[in-house]
Amino acid sequence: MVEDERRKYERYNNEQLVLHVARPGIKGILKLNPTAECLDFSRTGLQFASNQPLQINEKVVLDLLIYDIELDEIRGEIISHKPLDNGQCCHGVRFCDKRMRSPDIAQKLLLIEDRLRTAQQYPIASPN
Repeated sequence: MVEDERRKYERYNNEQLVLHVARPGIKGILKLNPTAECLDFSRTGLQFASNQPLQINEKVVLDLLIYDIELDEIRGEIISHKPLDNGQCCHGVRFCDKRMRSPDIAQKLLLIEDRLRTAQQYPIASPN
C-alpha cells in the first residue's frame, strides 16, 4: 500500500491506550463528544473509530492515557475519514500543536510509543 510507504514511524495498537476526543472551543461545549476507540498510534498521529463522522481538516482535542503516562489537550487535525463495516467511522488524526515541539510532550509521546511497542513484543498471556 502506498500510504504505508510514506510513514516515518511505526504504528502500534493496544487496547490499553485510552483516548478521549473533543471538539475545541464552543463546538466542544455545544456538541456531544464522539466516542473514540484508538485503532493505532504513532508519535505523529493516530487513527480512531468513532460513532460520529468528523470532517477532513476539522480540529480536535485529544487526551491520551496509557498506564502511568497521560497527555492532555493535544491538538490534532482530521486528515482522513472512511466508514467502517460496523457503522462507525475511522478517522486519521495528525498531531498539530505547537506544544508538540516541547521536550515534555515529545518525551511523553516517545514513552507512549515505547509502552505500546513493549506490549506488542511481550503480550501478557490471558489466564485459561
